Amino acid sequence: MTVGSVPGQPRAHYSHRRTFSVKTTLQTLVSKLPIVADYYAYHRVFPRTANAYRGVFASFAEATQAIPKTMQAGYNHASLHGVDQAQTLKLEDLNTFQPIDYPVLVWLRDAFTDSKTVFDLGGNLGQSYYAYRRLIPYPAALQWQVCDVPEKVKVGQGLIQRIPSPGLSYTSGFEAADGQEILLTCGTLQYLEPSLADILRPLAVKPRHLIINHVPFYRGAQYITLQNLWGSYVPYKIQNDGEFVADLAALGYQLVDRWRIDRTCTIPFHPDRFVEAYHGFYFRQSIAA
Repeated sequence: MTVGSVPGQPRAHYSHRRTFSVKTTLQTLVSKLPIVADYYAYHRVFPRTANAYRGVFASFAEATQAIPKTMQAGYNHASLHGVDQAQTLKLEDLNTFQPIDYPVLVWLRDAFTDSKTVFDLGGNLGQSYYAYRRLIPYPAALQWQVCDVPEKVKVGQGLIQRIPSPGLSYTSGFEAADGQEILLTCGTLQYLEPSLADILRPLAVKPRHLIINHVPFYRGAQYITLQNLWGSYVPYKIQNDGEFVADLAALGYQLVDRWRIDRTCTIPFHPDRFVEAYHGFYFRQSIAA
Protein backbone atom coordinates (compact mmCIF):
# COMPACT_ATOMS: atom_id res chain seq x y z
CA MET A 1 0.00 0.00 0.00
CA THR A 2 1.42 3.42 -0.93
CA VAL A 3 1.35 6.43 1.33
CA GLY A 4 -1.18 8.11 -0.88
CA SER A 5 -3.65 5.26 -0.36
CA VAL A 6 -3.70 5.49 3.46
CA PRO A 7 -7.26 6.43 4.46
CA GLY A 8 -7.46 10.08 5.40
CA GLN A 9 -3.95 10.96 4.19
CA PRO A 10 -4.97 13.44 1.48
CA ARG A 11 -7.39 15.19 3.85
CA ALA A 12 -4.75 15.52 6.62
CA HIS A 13 -2.18 16.82 4.15
CA TYR A 14 -4.66 19.36 2.85
CA SER A 15 -5.52 20.45 6.39
CA HIS A 16 -1.84 20.97 7.21
CA ARG A 17 -1.32 23.04 4.09
CA ARG A 18 -4.39 25.13 4.83
CA THR A 19 -3.25 25.81 8.43
CA PHE A 20 0.20 26.76 7.22
CA SER A 21 -1.27 29.03 4.57
CA VAL A 22 -3.50 30.86 7.06
CA LYS A 23 -0.64 31.29 9.52
CA THR A 24 1.68 32.59 6.80
CA THR A 25 -0.98 34.97 5.52
CA LEU A 26 -1.57 36.40 9.01
CA GLN A 27 2.16 36.85 9.64
CA THR A 28 2.53 38.63 6.30
CA LEU A 29 -0.46 40.87 7.11
CA VAL A 30 0.98 41.82 10.48
CA SER A 31 4.40 42.62 9.03
CA LYS A 32 3.04 44.73 6.16
CA LEU A 33 0.46 46.80 8.09
CA PRO A 34 2.28 48.98 10.64
CA ILE A 35 -0.82 49.73 12.69
CA VAL A 36 -1.56 46.00 13.02
CA ALA A 37 2.06 45.18 13.83
CA ASP A 38 2.17 47.91 16.48
CA TYR A 39 -1.09 46.78 18.03
CA TYR A 40 0.18 43.20 18.17
CA ALA A 41 3.52 44.28 19.68
CA TYR A 42 1.85 46.53 22.26
CA HIS A 43 -0.90 44.22 23.47
CA ARG A 44 0.39 40.74 22.69
CA VAL A 45 4.20 40.73 22.51
CA PHE A 46 5.04 43.13 25.35
CA PRO A 47 3.29 41.29 28.22
CA ARG A 48 4.77 37.96 27.09
CA THR A 49 8.32 38.91 26.10
CA ALA A 50 11.35 39.88 28.16
CA ASN A 51 13.15 43.02 26.92
CA ALA A 52 10.09 44.25 25.05
CA TYR A 53 9.08 47.92 25.23
CA ARG A 54 5.96 50.06 25.03
CA GLY A 55 4.78 53.57 25.78
CA VAL A 56 6.39 57.01 25.64
CA PHE A 57 6.42 59.07 28.83
CA ALA A 58 7.88 62.36 29.99
CA SER A 59 9.16 61.10 33.35
CA PHE A 60 9.89 58.02 35.45
CA ALA A 61 6.86 58.87 37.62
CA GLU A 62 4.55 58.99 34.59
CA ALA A 63 5.92 55.68 33.29
CA THR A 64 5.51 54.04 36.70
CA GLN A 65 1.89 55.19 36.91
CA ALA A 66 1.23 53.36 33.62
CA ILE A 67 2.30 49.99 35.06
CA PRO A 68 -0.74 47.77 35.74
CA LYS A 69 -1.47 47.33 39.45
CA THR A 70 -1.27 43.56 38.97
CA MET A 71 2.35 43.80 37.80
CA GLN A 72 5.44 44.25 39.93
CA ALA A 73 7.12 47.60 39.28
CA GLY A 74 10.81 48.50 39.49
CA TYR A 75 14.03 46.58 39.91
CA ASN A 76 14.72 46.44 43.66
CA HIS A 77 12.88 43.20 44.47
CA ALA A 78 14.33 40.07 46.04
CA SER A 79 12.39 37.98 43.52
CA LEU A 80 14.47 39.47 40.69
CA HIS A 81 17.87 38.94 42.27
CA GLY A 82 17.85 35.36 43.56
CA VAL A 83 18.92 35.72 47.18
CA ASP A 84 20.12 32.10 47.16
CA GLN A 85 22.80 33.07 44.60
CA ALA A 86 25.07 34.12 47.45
CA GLN A 87 25.34 30.45 48.39
CA THR A 88 25.07 28.75 45.01
CA LEU A 89 26.92 30.85 42.41
CA LYS A 90 30.36 29.67 41.36
CA LEU A 91 33.24 31.71 39.99
CA GLU A 92 32.69 30.34 36.48
CA ASP A 93 29.14 31.73 36.62
CA LEU A 94 30.52 35.23 37.13
CA ASN A 95 33.60 35.58 34.94
CA THR A 96 32.14 35.10 31.46
CA PHE A 97 33.45 37.80 29.12
CA GLN A 98 30.99 39.41 26.69
CA PRO A 99 32.40 40.42 23.25
CA ILE A 100 30.62 43.79 23.40
CA ASP A 101 32.95 44.66 26.29
CA TYR A 102 36.16 44.72 24.23
CA PRO A 103 36.26 48.55 24.00
CA VAL A 104 35.73 48.69 27.77
CA LEU A 105 38.67 46.37 28.26
CA VAL A 106 40.90 48.56 26.09
CA TRP A 107 40.14 51.79 27.93
CA LEU A 108 40.06 50.26 31.40
CA ARG A 109 43.54 48.87 30.90
CA ASP A 110 44.68 52.31 29.76
CA ALA A 111 43.02 53.97 32.78
CA PHE A 112 44.81 51.60 35.17
CA THR A 113 48.12 53.24 34.23
CA ASP A 114 47.27 56.17 36.52
CA SER A 115 44.31 54.92 38.57
CA LYS A 116 43.49 52.09 40.97
CA THR A 117 39.94 52.75 42.18
CA VAL A 118 36.80 51.84 40.22
CA PHE A 119 33.19 52.86 40.87
CA ASP A 120 31.12 50.29 38.95
CA LEU A 121 27.71 51.93 38.56
CA GLY A 122 25.04 49.26 38.13
CA GLY A 123 27.69 46.55 38.32
CA ASN A 124 25.30 43.78 39.41
CA LEU A 125 27.32 41.24 41.40
CA GLY A 126 30.65 42.39 40.03
CA GLN A 127 30.63 40.36 36.83
CA SER A 128 32.92 42.89 35.13
CA TYR A 129 35.39 42.70 38.01
CA TYR A 130 35.57 38.90 37.72
CA ALA A 131 35.59 38.71 33.90
CA TYR A 132 38.13 41.43 33.18
CA ARG A 133 40.72 40.25 35.69
CA ARG A 134 41.32 37.16 33.56
CA LEU A 135 42.29 39.34 30.60
CA ILE A 136 44.09 42.44 31.85
CA PRO A 137 46.38 43.07 34.84
CA TYR A 138 44.79 44.81 37.81
CA PRO A 139 46.70 47.27 40.01
CA ALA A 140 48.11 45.62 43.13
CA ALA A 141 46.04 47.81 45.46
CA LEU A 142 42.87 47.86 43.33
CA GLN A 143 39.64 48.93 45.04
CA TRP A 144 36.55 48.08 42.95
CA GLN A 145 33.21 49.21 44.35
CA VAL A 146 29.94 48.05 42.78
CA CYS A 147 26.94 50.35 43.14
CA ASP A 148 23.58 48.64 42.72
CA VAL A 149 20.13 48.36 44.31
CA PRO A 150 19.99 47.18 47.95
CA GLU A 151 18.61 43.72 47.12
CA LYS A 152 21.50 43.09 44.72
CA VAL A 153 24.01 44.41 47.25
CA LYS A 154 22.77 41.87 49.81
CA VAL A 155 23.54 39.05 47.40
CA GLY A 156 26.95 40.48 46.54
CA GLN A 157 28.00 40.87 50.15
CA GLY A 158 27.19 37.24 50.77
CA LEU A 159 28.97 36.20 47.60
CA ILE A 160 32.37 37.69 48.48
CA GLN A 161 32.35 35.72 51.71
CA ARG A 162 32.77 32.56 49.61
CA ILE A 163 34.65 33.63 46.48
CA PRO A 164 38.10 35.28 46.66
CA SER A 165 37.48 38.87 45.54
CA PRO A 166 40.32 41.13 46.73
CA GLY A 167 39.37 44.79 46.64
CA LEU A 168 35.70 44.20 45.71
CA SER A 169 32.96 45.89 47.76
CA TYR A 170 29.33 47.04 47.34
CA THR A 171 27.26 50.14 47.95
CA SER A 172 23.85 51.55 47.02
CA GLY A 173 24.75 55.23 47.14
CA PHE A 174 25.80 57.39 44.18
CA GLU A 175 27.72 59.62 46.58
CA ALA A 176 30.28 56.84 47.04
CA ALA A 177 31.68 57.81 43.62
CA ASP A 178 33.25 60.88 45.28
CA GLY A 179 37.02 60.49 45.08
CA GLN A 180 36.94 57.41 42.86
CA GLU A 181 39.30 57.58 39.89
CA ILE A 182 37.41 55.51 37.30
CA LEU A 183 33.65 55.41 36.80
CA LEU A 184 32.55 52.33 34.85
CA THR A 185 28.96 51.68 33.86
CA CYS A 186 27.70 49.00 31.47
CA GLY A 187 24.03 48.73 30.46
CA THR A 188 22.76 50.76 33.43
CA LEU A 189 22.22 54.45 32.63
CA GLN A 190 18.90 53.70 30.91
CA TYR A 191 17.48 52.49 34.25
CA LEU A 192 18.54 55.54 36.26
CA GLU A 193 16.31 58.60 36.61
CA PRO A 194 19.15 61.12 37.13
CA SER A 195 21.51 61.69 34.24
CA LEU A 196 25.16 60.76 34.60
CA ALA A 197 25.98 64.48 34.67
CA ASP A 198 23.52 64.95 37.55
CA ILE A 199 25.18 62.10 39.46
CA LEU A 200 28.65 63.55 38.91
CA ARG A 201 27.88 67.23 39.46
CA PRO A 202 27.71 67.24 43.31
CA LEU A 203 30.88 65.18 43.76
CA ALA A 204 33.74 67.14 45.31
CA VAL A 205 36.35 64.99 43.54
CA LYS A 206 35.02 63.60 40.27
CA PRO A 207 36.39 60.50 38.50
CA ARG A 208 39.10 61.27 35.96
CA HIS A 209 37.94 58.46 33.64
CA LEU A 210 34.38 57.66 32.49
CA ILE A 211 33.87 54.33 30.67
CA ILE A 212 30.28 53.86 29.52
CA ASN A 213 28.90 50.93 27.54
CA HIS A 214 25.68 49.47 26.12
CA VAL A 215 23.31 52.42 26.49
CA PRO A 216 20.50 53.39 24.04
CA PHE A 217 20.77 56.81 22.40
CA TYR A 218 19.07 58.53 19.47
CA ARG A 219 18.86 62.01 17.93
CA GLY A 220 15.47 63.10 19.29
CA ALA A 221 14.25 64.45 22.61
CA GLN A 222 14.80 62.26 25.67
CA TYR A 223 11.86 60.07 26.66
CA ILE A 224 11.01 57.25 29.03
CA THR A 225 9.44 53.97 27.96
CA LEU A 226 8.61 50.77 29.85
CA GLN A 227 10.62 47.56 29.62
CA ASN A 228 9.34 44.12 30.53
CA LEU A 229 12.04 42.49 32.68
CA TRP A 230 10.05 39.25 32.83
CA GLY A 231 8.94 39.59 36.43
CA SER A 232 8.68 43.36 36.63
CA TYR A 233 7.97 46.41 34.46
CA VAL A 234 10.60 49.15 34.78
CA PRO A 235 11.01 52.69 33.42
CA TYR A 236 13.65 52.73 30.68
CA LYS A 237 15.33 55.96 29.54
CA ILE A 238 16.24 56.78 25.94
CA GLN A 239 18.62 59.74 25.83
CA ASN A 240 19.71 62.23 23.20
CA ASP A 241 23.35 61.51 22.41
CA GLY A 242 24.29 65.12 21.65
CA GLU A 243 22.90 66.38 24.96
CA PHE A 244 24.61 63.55 26.82
CA VAL A 245 28.05 64.46 25.44
CA ALA A 246 27.48 68.20 25.93
CA ASP A 247 26.42 67.78 29.58
CA LEU A 248 29.60 65.85 30.39
CA ALA A 249 31.74 68.34 28.46
CA ALA A 250 30.28 71.09 30.65
CA LEU A 251 31.67 69.21 33.67
CA GLY A 252 35.14 69.18 32.18
CA TYR A 253 35.16 65.83 30.37
CA GLN A 254 36.68 65.30 26.93
CA LEU A 255 35.20 62.65 24.64
CA VAL A 256 38.07 60.39 23.59
CA ASP A 257 36.25 57.50 21.93
CA ARG A 258 32.78 56.18 21.16
CA TRP A 259 31.45 52.99 19.58
CA ARG A 260 28.20 51.40 18.38
CA ILE A 261 26.58 48.16 19.49
CA ASP A 262 24.22 46.32 17.15
CA ARG A 263 21.05 46.43 19.18
CA THR A 264 17.81 48.27 18.41
CA CYS A 265 14.81 49.42 20.43
CA THR A 266 11.37 49.74 18.84
CA ILE A 267 8.44 51.47 20.56
CA PRO A 268 5.03 50.45 19.13
CA PHE A 269 3.07 53.36 17.58
CA HIS A 270 6.15 55.62 17.81
CA PRO A 271 8.37 55.06 14.75
CA ASP A 272 10.02 58.44 15.37
CA ARG A 273 11.38 57.10 18.67
CA PHE A 274 13.20 54.15 17.10
CA VAL A 275 16.70 53.47 18.48
CA GLU A 276 18.91 52.08 15.72
CA ALA A 277 21.92 51.27 17.93
CA TYR A 278 23.25 51.25 21.48
CA HIS A 279 26.48 53.11 22.25
CA GLY A 280 29.60 53.19 24.35
CA PHE A 281 31.86 56.11 25.29
CA TYR A 282 35.19 56.86 26.90
CA PHE A 283 35.63 60.31 28.48
CA ARG A 284 38.73 61.66 30.16
CA GLN A 285 38.75 64.59 32.55
CA SER A 286 40.44 67.54 30.87
CA ILE A 287 43.51 69.11 32.45
CA ALA A 288 41.59 72.36 32.89
CA ALA A 289 39.01 70.56 35.08
